[in-house]
Amino acid sequence: MQFRKTIPAIALGVVSLTVPIAASAGTDSSSPAIEATTADSSQVESATLTDNNGKPSRSLSVKATPKAAAAQSEKVFSTGEVTGEEFSSIGLSWKKESAVDSGLTAETRIHRDGAWGPWQNVPLGLDDGVAEEAKRAGAPAFYTDDADGAQVRFTSPKGSLPQDLKLSFIDPAKSPATSSSDREPSDREPRTTQAGQPDVKLRKDWGADESLADPGYKTQPSIKAALVHHTVTGNNSYTQEQVPQIINGIYIQHITVLGYGDFPYHFVVDRFGGIWEGRKGSIEMRPGTEIPGILGGHASGFNTNTFGVAMLGNFEPDNSEGGEDTGPDPEPTEAMTTSLADLLAWKAGQYELAPEGSTQLVSAGGGGTNPHPTGTVLDVPVISAHKDVNVTACPGAKLYETLPDLRKQVADRLGAA
Repeated sequence: MQFRKTIPAIALGVVSLTVPIAASAGTDSSSPAIEATTADSSQVESATLTDNNGKPSRSLSVKATPKAAAAQSEKVFSTGEVTGEEFSSIGLSWKKESAVDSGLTAETRIHRDGAWGPWQNVPLGLDDGVAEEAKRAGAPAFYTDDADGAQVRFTSPKGSLPQDLKLSFIDPAKSPATSSSDREPSDREPRTTQAGQPDVKLRKDWGADESLADPGYKTQPSIKAALVHHTVTGNNSYTQEQVPQIINGIYIQHITVLGYGDFPYHFVVDRFGGIWEGRKGSIEMRPGTEIPGILGGHASGFNTNTFGVAMLGNFEPDNSEGGEDTGPDPEPTEAMTTSLADLLAWKAGQYELAPEGSTQLVSAGGGGTNPHPTGTVLDVPVISAHKDVNVTACPGAKLYETLPDLRKQVADRLGAA
């Protein structure tokens, strides 16, 4: 991918490439060329927005807001209009140990089909914590559909930005797994269709580039609880055809940008009722096998003894984070909740979990949005939400309020088995 920026220059991760800035009317034609560094991968290119001390690079313009006259601190930091080759998601990330203004917000507008769209809020994931395996902190992948330009601005009440802040452009279509028409079949098929197993699509079905993930399986001894999440990836009105691309964007953002070893969640459920395998080995895991459990990266301090299921969308009322304004009633679809119940009944049956019961989880610590020190024992429902163990709005209030009925549905399915 090659990107151009109007004002000012932006440093992109491009292999052996120096691209002159495309100056528009009124821009400074003496602006320096884009610097060539090393690309994150063939699917990702990143622009560095702040240095290791949080000082804005030449990629950002800075201005005080009207509020700052009194507070003498609030500032808006803006990139110029960055255009170039196509991408389908953008990602924001920063140094894992960096302090982040709790009031920091981000907005973007996207360029496609020759025109700029409206400004949309971008989720920063400040309440989602950082998984133990991550090398960087950051926001969820923000789905843009096929676009060729973006402009991003940040508003900070404290007038500060995170250290080593980067803007990444993600193009899953450049993955060998999705771009090769004659790729080899996956060498990791489920061994059998297990009793009670719903239709679960494999990682190859959303185009996972297996060369990006850590080799082998991240195993754990057992599973005691399921944690329900939402992805907040850009919109709730995606089409069925867009689902694989959105899931792949989550994968590439977490591995290439944030430094995870694999997909964060075990499974993803889309609004059409499709169930997708996320983390490698999640279909096969079950007691009494060489894969008794797969360790995920979905809940800070509480990945052990749990598995994570992410609902594709944003279910927080009146919350435009993630792109579309969700409105007052962003309920999951009936197809989505039915598939979630089917999935949870399958895994609960394998692990002999009581869907309407409770269990105990032990915190692995980590700080941040995990307020529970190492060794803290929590009593939680067997089917819980991310917010039950971390300080977060996830999985959104409208999804959270469905959990009592979900537990009953799962219990009914197991009772009829």
